Amino acid sequence: MNIFENITKAFNKPFKSFGSNNFIKTCLENINCPTDTKTPYLSSFMLTAPTEEADLSVNEFRQGIYQIDINYASNDGSAPINKMADLLNATFKTGACFEFGGICLCITSVDLSPLTVDNGWATRSMSINWNTYTNRL
Repeated sequence: MNIFENITKAFNKPFKSFGSNNFIKTCLENINCPTDTKTPYLSSFMLTAPTEEADLSVNEFRQGIYQIDINYASNDGSAPINKMADLLNATFKTGACFEFGGICLCITSVDLSPLTVDNGWATRSMSINWNTYTNRL
């Protein structure tokens, strides 16, 4: 079973669909993102926490954060970033569940970081906290 890959794909699939539906470029981990601030984009990262034994060595409890960075030109202000965060939150909301390869991940909370500005980009990170149970390998 490809646990880590399936966990990532459970979020990557709706993330890519979100980008297509909302006409914004999406970049997965280890994929080049735009460097010209004329092209806003979203980038995603999977951050996992240590795996815990859930019960008598049959299941494991897994949790982590699927982080989406919202990137716009810094001279555009915060409004387009906040609007995109609201759209993302409608898809990746607390209680929503996503499946891939027999793994079902459920979102437990969603947080938004402060806005940072660097090299002409304004960025705000959305942290999507999730958990799941998987069979012990």
